[in-house]
Amino acid sequence: MQIHTSSVSRRHVLRSLVGGSLLLPGVLADLIAQDARDPLAPREPHFAPKARRMILLFSTGGVSHMDTFDHKPQLNQAASRNQTVPGGGLSLERRPALGARWRFRPGGRCGTLVSDIFPHLRERMDDICLINSMTTDNNEHFQATLAIHTGSFFQARPSLGSWLSWGLGTFNRNLPSFVVLAPNLPYAGTQVFANDFLPAYHQGARVVPGPEPIANLRRAGADWMQQAELSLAGALNRGHLQRNGNDSELAARIRSFETAYQMQFEAPEVFDLTRETNETFRLYG
Repeated sequence: MQIHTSSVSRRHVLRSLVGGSLLLPGVLADLIAQDARDPLAPREPHFAPKARRMILLFSTGGVSHMDTFDHKPQLNQAASRNQTVPGGGLSLERRPALGARWRFRPGGRCGTLVSDIFPHLRERMDDICLINSMTTDNNEHFQATLAIHTGSFFQARPSLGSWLSWGLGTFNRNLPSFVVLAPNLPYAGTQVFANDFLPAYHQGARVVPGPEPIANLRRAGADWMQQAELSLAGALNRGHLQRNGNDSELAARIRSFETAYQMQFEAPEVFDLTRETNETFRLYG
């Protein structure tokens, strides 16, 4: 058997690995550490992009799918006959079936059924991709939340936002490439936006309501003092990095210090909603 090593790339290696293998995180971390490119520099995707931004809305405790976009006529029929069904989770207790409380009607030219909860959104269904075919055999909230963000029910894996940050980079080096708006943490906590075995620069930066959206963003001292502290810490860290070879965690920590310093200048303006126009406020409702 002939092996043409010249044609073996990182992509071929990753494709040959089993996604759930316990060796995968270590192998990937080593491959990423060998990548000498700027980890946050913008990168061209494999296909011409059509979207400029991505916002993932995860509504913990949100409205039931059966009352919004998932029309279940058989469930409604069972409820009308006072039929009982097995309880959720591990419970075998039979309980009355509960049908949708709102009527479903077709929307747009595609005719997708949407409940009366969203009458205006229903008319825009021609512009929306709705996936109703996804199923799971796990109904435990913690594991389900972890899986929808990382693809793994049990093992720690990088979140979707971390993968996008690693694959595409960012155009603004003074702000985090991956931001998480989370007044309260969902099930699984910070694991849903963690970087896991990816370099730490790709971890989500949590933003909360209030006068300090990002923790420790306010400048504690004079600018010249902060610059001196950052320069000293950077010199010591880079020296340690050179002596110890590829250390993605240390390299990420150096970059995080630099980003945090720049954020102190740019982030306050970004989060200052008083700069928004009245027209923008009207769009927010």
